[in-house]
Amino acid sequence: MATDIIMPKMGESITEGTITEWKKNLGDMVKKDETILEISTDKVDSEVPSPASGEIISILFDVNETVEVGTVIGVIGEKGEKIKKEDTSEKSNLKDEDLSDVNENITSSIEISSNESEVGLKNDYKVSSRFYSPLVRSIAKKEGLHLSELDDISGTGRGGRVNKLDILNYLKSKEASSSHDTIAVNKESKKSRVQFTQDLDSKVEAMDPVRKKISEHMIQSQRISAHVYSTIDIDVTNLLKVKNTYSEVYKDKHSIKLTVTSLLIDACIKALSEFPLLNTSIVDTNIVHHKNINMGVAVALEDNNLIVPVIKSSEELNLIGLSRSLEDLSVRARNKQLNLEEVQGSTFTITNPGVFGGLFGIPIINQPNVGILSIGKIQKKPVVKETDFGDSIVIRSMMYVTLGYDHRLIDGAYGTKFLSYLSQVIDSYGDKIEI
Repeated sequence: MATDIIMPKMGESITEGTITEWKKNLGDMVKKDETILEISTDKVDSEVPSPASGEIISILFDVNETVEVGTVIGVIGEKGEKIKKEDTSEKSNLKDEDLSDVNENITSSIEISSNESEVGLKNDYKVSSRFYSPLVRSIAKKEGLHLSELDDISGTGRGGRVNKLDILNYLKSKEASSSHDTIAVNKESKKSRVQFTQDLDSKVEAMDPVRKKISEHMIQSQRISAHVYSTIDIDVTNLLKVKNTYSEVYKDKHSIKLTVTSLLIDACIKALSEFPLLNTSIVDTNIVHHKNINMGVAVALEDNNLIVPVIKSSEELNLIGLSRSLEDLSVRARNKQLNLEEVQGSTFTITNPGVFGGLFGIPIINQPNVGILSIGKIQKKPVVKETDFGDSIVIRSMMYVTLGYDHRLIDGAYGTKFLSYLSQVIDSYGDKIEI
């Protein structure tokens, strides 16, 4: 008896996954729970186990194809069992119809009117001789595409199916064609770039799924938030003394590293407690005040990608707990062992380009946060200090810290006061900390 291989739902916010590798080929024998493919979402990578033992008799989507959650992506049957292409199509249609309610909820962010004409349009999509997934139908309804337009779109999916990328590309070209002057400029610009690449005999490489998602999120954040930045030069001499004094103690007693980043996270949590507006989110015209400080920490990966694991309820942890959580999440992030819950739900984010030698960074806000803190490289500098005997020049360890914030909610005075308070917290680190 045939068993469907389904694109799994990795979490409430995940609507689709990209197939990055088929571990098994058509005709291969597999055992139940054996890994048969790997997928990538905008949050995490994951292995998909076989739902049954048997032979892979159908693979419906290729590597690098993005598929909606709940879609049949392959079929496992008994050895030697054959499945007709028509049967596979009917099964996919049936599966999608069964999941239509789920997919409608998944795509609830797409506004769908309930007037009679659009209800009729929905029915037109369903009775079409061509198969369209619920997500494609939802996008078509939102954009007001007639069935005839949808049928004219060339699909790049398996069997010529129209996928999400196909319909979005069609909508882009349709929008561009509405302005002749604009499209003429765009065509010339694109032509110049392509010709320039060809003249250099350059290699053209497609982005991997993770980089595509990062790209989408960065562009989205720039469009949503009114980015503003404030920078302060902070004296971290005392902080470094604490770190150097207790590093071996933490290693021997707790088997964890005491790092500059963990100390700065500890200081940042204290500052956020005094400036809670930076620990909020904006939803439409509403301000969402978060009870807990869920600290997102940007971690660079070996493949030049980036992931932001989250220390949940970080305000409840002492320095030992923060250091342990930071080390654990960072190691598992680099080994691609994080689960979905560990990379979502941040309320504020810290990034540290200083570890790579950057003096300071101008980071993009991690949506839906309203603030992000960038930590720069620590440098020894001559600093003028006031003493009882007048001004004197001393050598101190200094570090630029930049706060990026959403000007829709946070004004310059509030952001700068936060940085000043953070500087005071860092400067006040004494000789003793909790061990």
